[in-house]
Amino acid sequence: MRSTRIIILTLSLAAAIVVIAKESALFPVLRSTVFAGKQEGGFFLVPTNQLLRPWGQQMEIPGRPVDAAFDSSKRLLAVLNRRSLHLMDGSTGAQLAEIAAHSTSYAGIAFRPGDRELWASEASRNGPDNILIVALSDVGKPGKTRRIDFNGHPVPAGIAFAPDGKTAYVALSRNNTLGVFNAEDGALLREVNVGVAPFGVVVAAKQGKVFVSNRGGRHARQSDATAPSSGTAVVTDPKTGSSATGTVSVIDLKTFAASEIEVGLAPSGMALSPDGNTLAVASGHSDLVALIDTSTLRRTDLKVPSMPEASLGSQPIAVAFSPDGKLLYVACGGNNGIAVAQNAGKEWKIAGAMPTPWFPSAIAVDAEGGLRVISIKGYGSTANNKGSFNSRENVGLLSKIPRPAPVQLQSGTREVRAANSPQFEPAGGVKNLASLGIQHVFLIVKENRTYDQVFGDIDKGNGDSKLTMFGREVTPNHHALAEKYVLLDNFYTGGAISFDGHHWLMQAFVSDYVERAFAASPRGYAWNMADALTVAPTGFFWQGSRPVSVRIWGEFCLPGRWDPATQNVVDMNESDTSWPAYWKLYKEGKSADAVGCKPGVPALASLHDLRYPYNSTAIPDQLRADAFLRALAEREKSGELPQINILTLNEDHTNGTRPGSPTPRAMVADNDLALGRIVEGISKSRFWSKSLILVVEDDAQDGLDHVDGRRTVAMAIGPHVRRDAVDSNHYNHTSMIRTIQVLFGISARTRYLASARPMTSVFTADADTSAYRCLPSNIALDEMNPVLKGLTGRKLWAAQQSLSMNWSAPDDVPQETLNQILWWDYKGYDAQYPKLSETRITRSSSN
Repeated sequence: MRSTRIIILTLSLAAAIVVIAKESALFPVLRSTVFAGKQEGGFFLVPTNQLLRPWGQQMEIPGRPVDAAFDSSKRLLAVLNRRSLHLMDGSTGAQLAEIAAHSTSYAGIAFRPGDRELWASEASRNGPDNILIVALSDVGKPGKTRRIDFNGHPVPAGIAFAPDGKTAYVALSRNNTLGVFNAEDGALLREVNVGVAPFGVVVAAKQGKVFVSNRGGRHARQSDATAPSSGTAVVTDPKTGSSATGTVSVIDLKTFAASEIEVGLAPSGMALSPDGNTLAVASGHSDLVALIDTSTLRRTDLKVPSMPEASLGSQPIAVAFSPDGKLLYVACGGNNGIAVAQNAGKEWKIAGAMPTPWFPSAIAVDAEGGLRVISIKGYGSTANNKGSFNSRENVGLLSKIPRPAPVQLQSGTREVRAANSPQFEPAGGVKNLASLGIQHVFLIVKENRTYDQVFGDIDKGNGDSKLTMFGREVTPNHHALAEKYVLLDNFYTGGAISFDGHHWLMQAFVSDYVERAFAASPRGYAWNMADALTVAPTGFFWQGSRPVSVRIWGEFCLPGRWDPATQNVVDMNESDTSWPAYWKLYKEGKSADAVGCKPGVPALASLHDLRYPYNSTAIPDQLRADAFLRALAEREKSGELPQINILTLNEDHTNGTRPGSPTPRAMVADNDLALGRIVEGISKSRFWSKSLILVVEDDAQDGLDHVDGRRTVAMAIGPHVRRDAVDSNHYNHTSMIRTIQVLFGISARTRYLASARPMTSVFTADADTSAYRCLPSNIALDEMNPVLKGLTGRKLWAAQQSLSMNWSAPDDVPQETLNQILWWDYKGYDAQYPKLSETRITRSSSN
């Protein structure tokens, strides 16, 4: 038996050497105008300044898979996807079955000892939450399902079992407890208080302990600075607002008494060594792995460097030991790689790395030491298989990688390093941006449009007019500005939706807490970073060693109303006022006190203009333009204006064909006019000669594009911006943010900014200070959607669907349905919609 295993290991190693030898060549210099996606050399360029050429065999998993687990015999591999569970052949990776589920949680999938049940955590936006239990036959075929239903909204996450399978332990994230269940009947036996936002669970039976990783760390004390996270006050850094502690709870299985060990920030995935003596804890916001002696509870730290080097960015989020305990594998979501640590006596050291697809989040190890790696974002494909692209087209990957040899790890390290620092041909333009003397930057963030949806009708750019919905007639100012200055037709968002898009723009970092949450965002949809667990420890892009002045107009905001009596902002219920009511106040000149902004990140409260309207599609963008221009006039008198000014204009999101709201084209026209007014105001101010206006969408989820689902509308406007030019250089969110940093000498503190290429090509040394004249709207901004009465067919369906959607929060609507409604509203209700691909699910029988 042993000789057979040695032969298998030898053959596997030989096969690995052959495969990896073919993949060991480094990457070519990329054309400056390269598109995102698959390149001629077979590797992929994704819109976070990273290349992908993963090792091993790759198997597609439509969706966003986040977690995985082997059964006891390594015969079956189970994968937790957005709304399904996948059963894969443990050896080949071939899919055996897919089981329908409710929206799933951040993590939590495990085989109950005996391998006759599979447990998985389900969680929704506001509850109810469940544990899905799938019965398995003796050959692993799924059968009936049942659920453990929870009261309230506890958000189950990691799952582990006692060795005899009679007791299950589940991290209940919003309850800040560990749930102890009778695995036979699903009864909740007790809840044990742990730290904030428990995530992973490991049972160390030999020591009689259960370990729980707490993403939010310890509970707050009276003297701590705090910020909210789904109902719990989290200990935070008073400057950045990010969580400032991380802990692991240690629970005695006899007494259920709990103690805590401090570890790095945002601890998540954990693994127990084969001998049970060492617990590895990945801490994604500290770029380290804590190694805890399970008997003495002493801790040592293993640093996992980012590539390229920065103060933050490798993001270790999952760990697994080799069967002999000599290697520790670390999934690094930021590096797109597996770091491999080796046990050298009493000390662990990083021995090398292996390249993976985009954002690896889970590792499972087979009996021979081979890896199965789940990567949430796969190759970054956004193809809908119908000739166009949409950012919500998600395909993850399962990688099968043989156990690496030392020489392979050296090669792999070189590849991971090169993949994370792609080299481009020079973009041209002004190399020394600081020489331009720009002193004021206005970053205007809008909502959800693709390039083709708005600019596809501009002939000189790379557009497809067949996909254009809000062209020149609807957006005359967008078109005039893109044609007067530079038309950026190869610009990409870093993220797919508002949840990650705003994070890329404000901090050039997205936590695995966000990347794992796309199924339901069960602790809240904190696109505005009003959840301390979403904030990077490096803070926001302007924060660093060199101080700069900042003013925030709308970003990070919660609903609020300005109170003239207290000269402050007060809470408000979003449902209290409708779009027509706000429009009436606007026309009467009475809207200034009806809106406001309550800062969602307490650490940034002093930077906010509290009278600027919060982000709601019930508030016309004209109110935002008014609020900004009033403030600009005051700055004009004082002569004082911050260096960085961040504004939001969100009406281009639309409300579909919802009765009581303006038509989609009227809302986009409102957004266009507001932009034109703001640009005109700045261009006629005393600050114009030393100003730069950058305009970008937070994401490109709403609409289709013929190049990529993340290609979006972006503009650069100012005296030192080129005129009447098409700029096809490859840029993205982090390029834009790095440009601002370079202008003001701000250091790149995340690995994404360290590898970003500034947008040098849009600038010219010769200044043209001529002002911009806003173009009037061609469409009545109060052109309203028709009421339900009298509607039939698809028009009635579209109106009913729009009426049923929750517009109070960005993206809390079925985007595929909204896209279809917008397409029909513009193209006609008989027009064929380019259908998005559908995920087929094989449903098991259910009792």
